[in-house]
Amino acid sequence: MTTYAETFERVVSGVYSNASDEEKLVAVREVIQVASIAAAAVTIQPIPIIDVALIAPIQIGLVQAIGRVHGYTLDKKSVVEILSSFGAGLVTQGVLLSTSKLIPIVGWLAAIPMAYALTWSVGEVAHYYFKMGRGVSPDELEAMFQKIYRSKREERARESKSSSLKARLEDLNEAFKAGLVTEAEYQKKKEELLGAV
Repeated sequence: MTTYAETFERVVSGVYSNASDEEKLVAVREVIQVASIAAAAVTIQPIPIIDVALIAPIQIGLVQAIGRVHGYTLDKKSVVEILSSFGAGLVTQGVLLSTSKLIPIVGWLAAIPMAYALTWSVGEVAHYYFKMGRGVSPDELEAMFQKIYRSKREERARESKSSSLKARLEDLNEAFKAGLVTEAEYQKKKEELLGAV
């Protein structure tokens, strides 16, 4: 089983100078998927403000990995500036996630697809940004981010409604398999989910 960190390391250490567009897209898709699941998984913890501290490194690593696929090496400060340029600032995301968690139970459940959609959107927009040679206006990036975020969030919400408990248990299992939650946290959240039925 490949963990979140192993996937990032493999993508970041890969050589893409002679890779085809298809090979680059496969690497980007893989890292976006893994990062989105990881971001959703860390929202399982109940403390609202902690989300920013847990999701920020995931999204920074995501943008760095995607940049690497496209031939760019970025430090954390550059990534934070890029995120801010398309309306995905870490503080803004933290406020959204923290606010949602203030609503008991329902808010926590809403935070999972929200974190997934935010991170997926960051990945998609970063891919476009680097693919276009970093010559995209902040307005275009922000509009693209908002469109992808709304679409992905609605998609995840539909999935959650159609198989709410199953989807949440699968997210929890993925988090546990990826080593993002301890066995004790896994068992506690599993009991909470099953007890809410």
